[in-house]
Amino acid sequence: MPTLSRLLFLSLPFLAGAPVAAQDADTPPAAAIKVDARKNPGDLPYRFFLRGQRQLQSYLPPEPRLLDFKFRISFTELPLPAQDAYLPQSWGVSVVGDSVDETVNLSRGGYFLLPDLAQAYEEDATIMFKEQSRKKSLDVAWIVRIDAGRLRYADLGRAMNELRAVQKKISLFNISMRTEKHAKYDTLKACFLDTGGQLLIAGQPVADGTIGNCALLKFDPARFAGGADIEFAGTLDIVTLVEGRQYAASLAPAPAG
Repeated sequence: MPTLSRLLFLSLPFLAGAPVAAQDADTPPAAAIKVDARKNPGDLPYRFFLRGQRQLQSYLPPEPRLLDFKFRISFTELPLPAQDAYLPQSWGVSVVGDSVDETVNLSRGGYFLLPDLAQAYEEDATIMFKEQSRKKSLDVAWIVRIDAGRLRYADLGRAMNELRAVQKKISLFNISMRTEKHAKYDTLKACFLDTGGQLLIAGQPVADGTIGNCALLKFDPARFAGGADIEFAGTLDIVTLVEGRQYAASLAPAPAG
């Protein structure tokens, strides 16, 4: 989701033809400068993304539904397993303005919703990230509600239909949401708190592969009978809908039952 880019230009006064002062022979060489901090190109304008959050939330289907929405940090340096396990000790995302410094509630994996802060909105505050993140971007996460550790396979299809309905509501002229409108969500991703978590149907493993503590299952309406249940065996953390092609190169074979 693109944002406005702000550039700071530094101009140095220089007089053409002016003599350049020679360094005093008695002057010791300048000490090397050590830089301990980096600017994060992913820091974003709060006002713009709060409006985007409100818009996407307004597109969600009415209750009862299976789908929820959150933002996710657009990590640029952490590998996929580390992204899914990400939960910083102190802060990970903050909203910072002239008079605002609000730490955002962050769930494991870097998922969050922006707090609605009137003062931050008026001050055009900045969303700041502890980890390096992608310029002008926030990832969008579509979360599937799970009841008692199970999900009917037919309800996985229903959740995907709810997401397609959201995509249809995004205007073709909304450039900032163009990527989201055209994304091809086709896969369930279930992340567990511990190793060894599995997706089972009728007691048999069905995942197409794993990444870290997460198992992925591509949806195919013809794959299982409509009454089948997906069982999440293990301590479940979060279940999302993703584009399977983004994970294809990183998938490890799913463990056999």
